[in-house]
Amino acid sequence: MTRRNSPYPAGVQADYPPLRQARYAQYVLGVIALLATMDAGIVALLLEPMKHDLGLTDMQAGIASSTSYSAAYGLFSVPMGLLVDRTNRVRLVFLAMLLWGASLVLAAWASGFWTLALAKVIMGTATAALLPAALSLFGDYFAPDSRASASATYPLGSILGGAAAVLIGGLGFDALGKIHTSDPEALAGLEPWRAVFMLAAVAALPIIGLILFMREPRRMEMGSTGGGNWRALWAHRDFLIPLLAGVGLLTGLSTCITTWAAPALMRIYGQQPGDFAGWYAAVTLGSGIVGVAASGRLVGWAQRNGGYRAVMIPAAIAALLCAPATTMAMAPDVGIFAIAMTVFQLSYSVAIVVPVISINFRVPNELRGRTFGLYVISSAIGSSLSAPAVAALSAMLGGEAMLGHAMAGVGAPLALLAAICLAATMRAGRKNDPEMVASLG
Repeated sequence: MTRRNSPYPAGVQADYPPLRQARYAQYVLGVIALLATMDAGIVALLLEPMKHDLGLTDMQAGIASSTSYSAAYGLFSVPMGLLVDRTNRVRLVFLAMLLWGASLVLAAWASGFWTLALAKVIMGTATAALLPAALSLFGDYFAPDSRASASATYPLGSILGGAAAVLIGGLGFDALGKIHTSDPEALAGLEPWRAVFMLAAVAALPIIGLILFMREPRRMEMGSTGGGNWRALWAHRDFLIPLLAGVGLLTGLSTCITTWAAPALMRIYGQQPGDFAGWYAAVTLGSGIVGVAASGRLVGWAQRNGGYRAVMIPAAIAALLCAPATTMAMAPDVGIFAIAMTVFQLSYSVAIVVPVISINFRVPNELRGRTFGLYVISSAIGSSLSAPAVAALSAMLGGEAMLGHAMAGVGAPLALLAAICLAATMRAGRKNDPEMVASLG
């Protein structure tokens, strides 16, 4: 039975929300992803001035900025995933964004290691709810024919947020720094990096208001038997175990690079945020858009030429290409650094988007929340360990001047292991999955 005057292609079930309602939710969730990633990325970008102002060591800065965030992100991911499977997801997104705004205000008023770490814990808790709720909603707002491109919206928003963090955080910090230098009281007595966080909190308010106009969609594609429990999820282990391992390694790789790229530019190449914000943002933005757009096409090409078992090949190859790009901070000049960063961002975008899309096709609806919860745990484990690992390896190699070698020493092995894990998911592929074929056609 199909809905009369349905906005979806003929043959699609009639119970999906109207396309206008689905598109509205898609754009709001995409903006949320952008905002969340931008605010988290600003912490990495402003790590150096925060470190000096708060009197932190490299290890303390790495733990406060990434480990505390990732620990909370991982700890609360499964409980939040269970809530996603059982409660109103739109309300959960609304509450998570309120929590997110509170974390930004706390970060702006951080007085030392513990308050900054607490702000990042609150931010990580909010993210643990946002990601699984948003990705689960895409599966119920959009019919299979249009779900692949819609599901890529959240990763795309995250990539755009990374670019916005560099552009807005870098240029904003530079502009606020000049204002603060000319008049220390012009920013209500706040240091420039603190003012950036306060402005980010203010920017979150209208987005929170837009969530109020979203509607919870009906849950579709429920499993016929054994759904909604861990035993049912275990039946997908051949696919999920290597995929989640690969995602964890990829997230650790991304954290390793994004946390320390800006400090490397400042320490090794003598740059300031205002010097590299423009090209860094352009690289992140352009590479991210191209990577996300290419992901669906690459998966479709792989499926048509190698069957369903081959759909993860683009992700595995992209992860492999990240390995040599991790040497960016060993480059002789900023130009080659920028080229390596472009290769990294483009490859990483493909590698991380394909697994997200595949979960919304391979896992039944009532298991997606907890699956994305496990996705978050995997991401959190990788993210929490990689940034401090770079700091520790840099110290072992001889100090701040060896930061580029440390980034490559941690990042390259993570990329290679991620490629192996993503390739291993192909052993669990189903050759003729009609939903995937329809969505890629």
